[in-house]
Amino acid sequence: MAALGDLRHRTALAPVAWLWSRLNAGQQAVALRAVERALEALSGIVGMKVAPQVLANRLTDRLEEVGGEALVRDPMGWLLGRGLMQRPACPDPRCDDGIRLDTRSDCPTCGNIVHMRRALRARIATQVEAEMRDCDPAARRGEVERRLRKETLLEEARTQSHRARAAREAEQRQEAIARRRALEEDAETARTQAPCADCGLPEAAGLCPTCSYRRRTETLMREAVDLAVAMRSDLSDAAAVAELTRQCETDTRAMLALACERAHGPDADPAWIAFTAPEVAQRIRNERRAAALRRLERSPEAVAEAEAVYEAVVRRRGRGAEAAAEQAADAAGRRTAEFLLRQRMGELRAARERAALALSALGRVAGEAV
Repeated sequence: MAALGDLRHRTALAPVAWLWSRLNAGQQAVALRAVERALEALSGIVGMKVAPQVLANRLTDRLEEVGGEALVRDPMGWLLGRGLMQRPACPDPRCDDGIRLDTRSDCPTCGNIVHMRRALRARIATQVEAEMRDCDPAARRGEVERRLRKETLLEEARTQSHRARAAREAEQRQEAIARRRALEEDAETARTQAPCADCGLPEAAGLCPTCSYRRRTETLMREAVDLAVAMRSDLSDAAAVAELTRQCETDTRAMLALACERAHGPDADPAWIAFTAPEVAQRIRNERRAAALRRLERSPEAVAEAEAVYEAVVRRRGRGAEAAAEQAADAAGRRTAEFLLRQRMGELRAARERAALALSALGRVAGEAV
């Protein structure tokens, strides 16, 4: 059993380890194919992860029926013909000897079938009693049994058709799973083999580490510049916004380069600088955001909101609530500052969009004049 390389096979065949040792190499190869077919069928019912343990439970139950491994005379025949085979007692594909494969509980469909067969016998007996009232009881019983056999054969035909349809559906599900897995593997292979979109480095999964660090740095730099411009510029003046943006971007990039040079020296490897730059840019962005919030917390709007919250808490709780009121006021001031900062950032984006639209309109007018 230890020679089996697949953990799924070892789990499924653990209850019959001694029987497995009695098989020769050729028999084991044939049995393994049967095990794989059983696992595929169970995977369509209970899932791939649970299928090995469900098959192990089936083999355990089958061994209990015969009294243990020692009483199995033909290990190969027993495995292929009895141990690994599903024995549904009803049309439900999850049924195995009247037990639900997914819950290990009694199969409710089997119970329903027993109930329906009893009802069928009673109905046929009533019909025969009405039709053969003048016949002797033995003849009526014979007619009841004949009609029951006929109905049973019809039901068996319907059951076989249902099982065949369920088997086809399970096979189709497995094929769909295999196709999806193949597509996912192809997509993952294509993704990992894709060159870097920025520098063209082959097999970089679309973006090499250096370019990824650079993109992250650029994003943080833009956020840091926007924070400075939003707090220092007259957002109603598009020209002033554009000029301050250029100045802040120049200053911020110089600050970033100086910090990276101090961290690694003037002759540092560019790869180390690219790795460090996002951390430095994030620190600059965070510092500017914190400074902007501190400034906005002192704004008239934030102060008024904090005072209003302080007074409301004192009125509601009475004397002795000063500490709680101060805490609530501080939180209100921070919330107001965050709201004002989001408002300023939105106004900055709107100012830039207006400037871009004006520039575009001017370009169209110049083109039409030419």
